[in-house]
Amino acid sequence: MAILAGLDEAGYGPHLGPLVVSSAAVRLPGDALPDPNLWSALRPHVRKRPRGTSSRVVVCDSKVAYTARGVGPLERATLGFLAACGRQPPTLSALARQTGVAGDGEDAADPANGPWHAPENLRLPTCVTLDDVATAADHLERGLARLGGRCEGLWVNVAPAARFNRLVGATTNKAAALFALAAELLFAIRRRWPDETIHVTMDRHGGRRYYADLLSQAFPMERVETLDESPGRSVYRLVRSGAGGRLAEVRFTIAERCEDLSLATALASMAAKYVRELHMRQLNAYFQALVPGLRPTAGYGRDAWRFLADVDGARRAHGVPDAVILRCR
Repeated sequence: MAILAGLDEAGYGPHLGPLVVSSAAVRLPGDALPDPNLWSALRPHVRKRPRGTSSRVVVCDSKVAYTARGVGPLERATLGFLAACGRQPPTLSALARQTGVAGDGEDAADPANGPWHAPENLRLPTCVTLDDVATAADHLERGLARLGGRCEGLWVNVAPAARFNRLVGATTNKAAALFALAAELLFAIRRRWPDETIHVTMDRHGGRRYYADLLSQAFPMERVETLDESPGRSVYRLVRSGAGGRLAEVRFTIAERCEDLSLATALASMAAKYVRELHMRQLNAYFQALVPGLRPTAGYGRDAWRFLADVDGARRAHGVPDAVILRCR
């Protein structure tokens, strides 16, 4: 059997709210490197565009899904995939427990990251029904079963502003902080399947084209081979000894708009955006309870500064320091 694992992030650019990196994995038959483009094979059960009323699961770039229909498609795909993996979190707190990875020793949902963190109070699902989630899970299970595969797991690495700021301070820049979060997910994938062929697909981090040094630092005991570093994609291979001396290949394909090339990366994109939106919902709700008539924010650009000005008095009254709400980069 072989593993197809996709990684993606949400919230790299804003001033407020967490940076979230997620990974999704499916198991496929055979030992060959899995083809990441599964949309055609899963067409009876999965669709790439959010238009229409089909019960098939929308799996696409989170920006496309969110712009078209709000959080609903993100929630249905994320919770449906989790249900197909045997997990049904009733709250954001449970979602964090079921999908979290070991980070810097800190629980991303800890109230120390801000008084708005009350994940046990946010019930899931928020806007789709449990029947919608069950239907999505059924589509994903049956679709992959037709290929001899199954849903394997979903992991989410959340860096609220306080943790994000520490990471930037430790790694010197935002891009390095992003890769540090991604590397924790890569470690988790590697540990979980030590003897399987693994194909990891992920979106390029900003304009970065070269990743061999970063992968070598992440896996210092392994040799990283560069297979391709063309303008559109970068491909690397890590070959390690598995059980009985068997060679188990890990392939990394890092490409522009990887959400359009890999179903696993698209699932990770949707999960990351979904979790970020849940955290932003909590931040907005906390301050809206303190400031009547406050307009919510997505945390980007000038609107983030508008929001900070509008809640300045509430922040001072409740002792919310800049480092807890405002990202340094």
